[in-house]
Amino acid sequence: MPFINWINEEDATGEVAEGYNFYFQKRPDRAKVAEIIKCFSHRPDFMQQVMDFSWKLHFCDGHLTERVKEMIATLVSGQNRCPYCMHSHAYFLHEQEAPDDAVSSIGRGDIDGAPITDAEKTLLKFCRNLTHESYRNTPEAVQKLRNAGWAEPQIAEAVYITAMFAFFNRVANGFGLEDPKFFEMRGEDDPLESYLRKVGGE
Repeated sequence: MPFINWINEEDATGEVAEGYNFYFQKRPDRAKVAEIIKCFSHRPDFMQQVMDFSWKLHFCDGHLTERVKEMIATLVSGQNRCPYCMHSHAYFLHEQEAPDDAVSSIGRGDIDGAPITDAEKTLLKFCRNLTHESYRNTPEAVQKLRNAGWAEPQIAEAVYITAMFAFFNRVANGFGLEDPKFFEMRGEDDPLESYLRKVGGE
């Protein structure tokens, strides 16, 4: 149960019901509305904007590929200690054909140990620093991204995704959301959980 009650599907009326119907149009494979969406059910006008924002900015190729966006989402959510978002986006990153060791390394914040390109490592380190110490960002830090081959629109989009998950992580943790167990539902092994078992837990 969430720490803060939301409106469930069977109780939804009016704008909330419309918002949930919109969700099912986007996710016809789902039997229930995602918990992170239900967190906004007391403000259905905002909930609709959140869904539009998510699908138009995150769940698509833009200036950055969806795969790179899922790397950022997994990393930032891990750094913010958000189990719901970290495991959700580890799953979505895995769906983008990232190998298990990449998913687990990024989720743990081990960017150097991840089997990804040097340019991607540079971008993720920037996002990690932005997550922890955004006030210390500098022109030199941004120039490193340009030097690594990232264009201005891509750098801007990386900032948007990092900031978006700072928001979503805090909403999820505020409502007490837990790991949604997407891997388990598909009969697969969660790379992050596999790592934790291997090292004896953290």
